Amino acid sequence: MSSLVKAHEFFGQMQAANQSFRLIDTNIGAEQNLFSGTFFKRRIRNGLGLQYSDVTHLCDLETKTEAPPHLGIKLFFEGGVAASIGDLSIPMPARRARGGWQPSATFFHQKEQELFQRRADAGVRVRKLTIKILPEWLDDGDVFGDGRATGLRRFTQEKLAARSWSPSRALLAAAEDITRPTVLDPHLAMLHVESRILGIVAEAFSLLLQDAGDAHAIKALSTMEARRLKRAEDLLHEMTGTPGMEEIAQKVGVSVNTLQRLFHAGHGTSVFHYLRKIRLERARAALEQDGISTAEAAYIAGYGSAANFSTAFKRQFGMTPKESRR
Repeated sequence: MSSLVKAHEFFGQMQAANQSFRLIDTNIGAEQNLFSGTFFKRRIRNGLGLQYSDVTHLCDLETKTEAPPHLGIKLFFEGGVAASIGDLSIPMPARRARGGWQPSATFFHQKEQELFQRRADAGVRVRKLTIKILPEWLDDGDVFGDGRATGLRRFTQEKLAARSWSPSRALLAAAEDITRPTVLDPHLAMLHVESRILGIVAEAFSLLLQDAGDAHAIKALSTMEARRLKRAEDLLHEMTGTPGMEEIAQKVGVSVNTLQRLFHAGHGTSVFHYLRKIRLERARAALEQDGISTAEAAYIAGYGSAANFSTAFKRQFGMTPKESRR
């Protein structure tokens, strides 16, 4: 539906779904309009659901909620917010040099309840699709019945994990199809939507075939591919801020999809996770050599929260930032 959503309506709907949901900005009045646009939420079958929104924020809005254990796929078509799950930041779409947006997709898993935080500024339009997969759906579908599903099994055994990639044209077409009204009978419409969701899930699952220990693990690169990967690595080490995928790909002379493929083939990870590792290593060096504070190290690593930085640091190096300064 398309409408104006007031604060009390939004808060009520979100708390009905999750009692831990809360607004951070207490200055927002109950009758204040938070955003306008189109949004819907659907349960497809037991353990499988989706949520779509195309909204323009009418005020600055920050929320937090405790998200239960699940697999999820977040696809951002355009616009950007500051969002994170635990200590993992969710990549946003990048503006293309010739206009428009380069969509971004993230496949994530949380084994335990994690804090989901989101902040959007007034005037920002965000269009996104979220698919939620609960354990019962995986069990009903016997997803792990094939012994070759080792990459997915390993992924779902991690406490918190994410893989980000540039979605294919087929995935984007399936996602767009989900968002459009259909003239089919209700039961056929639901099957139609489910078929599109399964195509999106299949592309996300296929990313895990690139994991280092999988039967389809890291592939040898040609001489030219190795040079391009090295060029991309050097750029990531040199660049400050948060470089866009399209900017890096353009400088290397490849497409965004090829850039992601090179990093999965060469390192078994995405560009985003490779960059995060670089920044954590920079922060560790500064802690050990310069004795800077944890807050300063968090800034170097690109974290807005010292607590989130400390969690990521310990996961990466097996010790806290404070311990690394000793």
